[in-house]
Amino acid sequence: MVADPGAIAYDPYVVLGVSCLASADEIHRAYRALARRFHPDVNPDPSAVTSFARATEAFELLSDDAWRRTYDLRRSASHGPRAARAAPAPTGNTQVRGPGAVPAHRSRGASPSTPREEPDPLAVIGTLAKLTAVAVVLLLIAIALVALNSPPVCAPGVDEPCRVVETPAGG
Repeated sequence: MVADPGAIAYDPYVVLGVSCLASADEIHRAYRALARRFHPDVNPDPSAVTSFARATEAFELLSDDAWRRTYDLRRSASHGPRAARAAPAPTGNTQVRGPGAVPAHRSRGASPSTPREEPDPLAVIGTLAKLTAVAVVLLLIAIALVALNSPPVCAPGVDEPCRVVETPAGG
């Protein structure tokens, strides 16, 4: 399974030997030819396993329309519309699958976007503690502002405005 179409280290079109304008049938035929040639049950050469895994990963990426579209957009944005890169070792899919296997990204219904990472629980608790402290400070400021701006409290039943009576300092 290709985790991120933009992170693939080689050009799957080059691996399969097809044009970037190739149809789904052409991609499928190219993959089948490479699978027959490099399948570990048929070819005892140790490098055949790597070649088969690379071809399988390239086919999985290009056979899914959403993944292919995402890869093509990233490829043309970073290297131009006709970019081709050398094919180093595969980036992930080293499992040998049978002819009727469904690619893992299709069976789980994943999207071609980059998966979200789970946040660290301690970081979440720390952030919540900081937000709580800020909320308490803001609440105290609001209470102080209301207390400073409120009129003085008068005795009940008195219609006259309240006056502040100064008391002597001694008592």
